[in-house]
Amino acid sequence: MIGRITYMELRTGLKWLLIFGLLVTIVSISMPMIYPTFRDSLTEELEGANKVDLELPSEDGGMIVLSWEPLENATSYMVLEDNRSSMVTAKIKYLGVETSISFEKDFEEKRYYAVTAEVAETSDPVLIGIASTEEGEDPFQDLLKNPAYSGLTGGRSISMLEAKGFIALEFFSWWWMLAGLFIAYLSVSFIASDFENKRMDVMFSTPISRRRYLLEKFTAMSIIALFIILVAIGGLAGGLGNINALHEFSAETVFLSLIGCLPFLMVISAVGMLTAVLFQKVRVGMGVTFAFVFAEFFLYTFGNFSKSLEWMKAISIFNYWDYSSVIFDNIFKTENFIALTVLAIVLVIIGIWVFEKKDIPT
Repeated sequence: MIGRITYMELRTGLKWLLIFGLLVTIVSISMPMIYPTFRDSLTEELEGANKVDLELPSEDGGMIVLSWEPLENATSYMVLEDNRSSMVTAKIKYLGVETSISFEKDFEEKRYYAVTAEVAETSDPVLIGIASTEEGEDPFQDLLKNPAYSGLTGGRSISMLEAKGFIALEFFSWWWMLAGLFIAYLSVSFIASDFENKRMDVMFSTPISRRRYLLEKFTAMSIIALFIILVAIGGLAGGLGNINALHEFSAETVFLSLIGCLPFLMVISAVGMLTAVLFQKVRVGMGVTFAFVFAEFFLYTFGNFSKSLEWMKAISIFNYWDYSSVIFDNIFKTENFIALTVLAIVLVIIGIWVFEKKDIPT
């Protein structure tokens, strides 16, 4: 019966597939929920910032206007200026009774301004608030200039303080490894274990050709790959919805960025099947397939180091799963999707050809 092998593999691996699906669900949901805490930890919150207003000039050399809320019973106000929020080396910028001052912007670096009030009833000044000439900075910007990281974003300048940048690096940077190595493991073990456990003779004692055997195994792997992708899509979209970030990272973007991974995983599956047929050992086939996945990743990474090495990217499958284009440019590259699909089919055909030439050990 057509599809029997596919059904058997899906049924046999159902337990582990559900366990892995649960892991993917937990991670894909929890990753977006980490983002608000991560963002807040990197965004500097200045004490009393809501009570102080700092208007910057549109051009360099213009006038800065600093104003603050008046404090009841205040006899005078003092403005301190420093290049650190701790104000340990602050200098007095203003001392008087006004609640607004203006001064020329004759500097380039970040400055902080603390406004305090002298109150008759107290001996120590009362802090009204602190303002800064720049918003909270993303400390990962310098790190992202490293080609090892810029390759994950297609060389784009992103911010980890935005949901798109955070998910692109924190989710997709490990997703290929988690899903890819899982598929690599299954694709090798599905076939090599039949060799090691002497099941091939029994398998082919029924009217099943070697071609059909491999095609149905590949079909089972493709269904499994699609399943874990759909689980990840649901989990990631659900996590983004829980933090009200779907306006920035829509469900459609989640779907397209992850569904583009399907032919990527199919290529890994086809490579795993080919190595299983060639070596007929689970450990050897798995080692070669894992090495292939990591080699492709390093080729893509090294290809981002300089223009002279860009040829490496052209031979890496990572270059053709361009989730960054979907996330940052709203462009799904159909041609890349088709190219990886064709490559997977070609590898399966090669696997069939090799399998038909191979002797089955008894």
